[in-house]
Amino acid sequence: MLQLSLDGKRLYVTTSLYKKWDDQFYPSHTKTGATMLQVNIDPITGKMELNTEFLVDFGKIPGGPYLAHEMRYPCGDCTSDIWI
Repeated sequence: MLQLSLDGKRLYVTTSLYKKWDDQFYPSHTKTGATMLQVNIDPITGKMELNTEFLVDFGKIPGGPYLAHEMRYPCGDCTSDIWI
C-alpha cells in the first residue's frame, strides 16, 4: 500500500495490501507481519530516496504480528485524512 503525505515530500510504503489478499498471495505475512518504509521525495526535481533510518516492523510489535496497510498520521499528514 502506498500513501503520499499532503506536502508531497514523503511516500510511505507497506508490504501489506488487504488481509484477504495477503492471506492468498503472501501467506508468510500472516506469520511475520508487514513492514513500512519511507521514501523522501523532492517535489521540485522528482528525486526519490529511501529513508534508511525509517523502518517499522509490524511483526516485532508486542501483540503482533500485524498486517498494517493504511497509514494515517495525526493532524492530516497523509492523503487518507483529506476527508476529515
